[in-house]
Amino acid sequence: MTAPSQSRSRLKTQDPCKQVATAFFAVVALQCSLAEAQPLRLRADSLASTRSPVGLLVLTGQDELKPWLDAETVTWLGFGTVGGPTGLGDVLTISVRARHAKSGSEVRLGRMVVTMGAVRPIHLDGARGRVRLFGGTTVESFVGMPVQRGFDYRSLGFAAGGRVAQAFDVTTIGASYLRRLEDGNLSDEEIGADFALTPAPWLTAAARAAFDLVGRGPSDVLVSASVQNSDMRLEVFSTHRSPGRLLPSTSLFSVLGDFASTSVGSTVRYRAFPRLELLAQGQGQTRGDERGGQGLGRVTLALDDAWEGTCGFELRRVSFGESRWTGARGLVSLPISRRLRAATELEIVAPDDPRGRGAVWPWALVALGLKPAESWDLAIGVEALAGPSRGAETFALARLSYVFERGRR
Repeated sequence: MTAPSQSRSRLKTQDPCKQVATAFFAVVALQCSLAEAQPLRLRADSLASTRSPVGLLVLTGQDELKPWLDAETVTWLGFGTVGGPTGLGDVLTISVRARHAKSGSEVRLGRMVVTMGAVRPIHLDGARGRVRLFGGTTVESFVGMPVQRGFDYRSLGFAAGGRVAQAFDVTTIGASYLRRLEDGNLSDEEIGADFALTPAPWLTAAARAAFDLVGRGPSDVLVSASVQNSDMRLEVFSTHRSPGRLLPSTSLFSVLGDFASTSVGSTVRYRAFPRLELLAQGQGQTRGDERGGQGLGRVTLALDDAWEGTCGFELRRVSFGESRWTGARGLVSLPISRRLRAATELEIVAPDDPRGRGAVWPWALVALGLKPAESWDLAIGVEALAGPSRGAETFALARLSYVFERGRR
């Protein structure tokens, strides 16, 4: 995903939260005028973190009798102290969507993250449309400006692209294209192709590939095939990813084990009993002259027939380049009551080279979810970690959600 520009000077006296409120509730007012006394559904999610004074505000709105129109926004709320208190909040997404439910055709306007076929995702201020035609043909396109912080456009960029796909009885084939300009200069250009095949309920295959026309090389390649029945799934895969495709994660397992490389491997998932699932994965990896690989084994036990409560244990070994470590993970998720849920997860990594940061690196997360009333949801999580790049740290994250419904269903 294309990140907002980091080279912009400090924002002018703008209030992203006020911008969001004005635009979002203008959409809500439009929906109310359309719905009159008909049911209207609004949802607000507020998140706050102690990592720094930051958080997220998520708002969604939908008329339940006219579901062809909805709106959503995600706003990053942050504050800095360099040179005095400053607001660093920004609008991540704010968009309105009109959708034809029967055909699946839709158009979306605003700020959004566009993913289309095999080409890379892009953060865009603009429009996206999708039309599903008779005969299984789908045409998608997007156009707009790559996102700048706080809508603060001091240089002009442009991005456009699309995807054409054709679905047959057991096959779907697609071709996609992306072109991006910054200050009139070509920044990114990709072409991609994707393929999916399901010749039988027990057999599936998929492939996608993206080629960077600027760098003159493949940027993302995936080929996989799997066989499955009600109790077991076996998958064989091969991937190639460039560094620009990798997205940040939170857990140590994800951060330490996710790097650009070419991989070939296999995954086996087996439901040994109705409440017991086993998983094993192994893959070999190459990057230039480096050779290595990683493997994992996981056991998951359900505590009830609906799998609402689970516990699990995982062992992982990574040996590739500078990433050489052995790790163990345990997790438990429990519905304590109808309104209260608890979950915890613990990871311990034993690096081959501790880099002076201790013999083991732990990561832990404890979370509670509470539903005090039908319209309210509250969740609180506490995260603690120590790793190769920093000492011990602890953070907290809270989420408060409220759903407002007007009228009768």
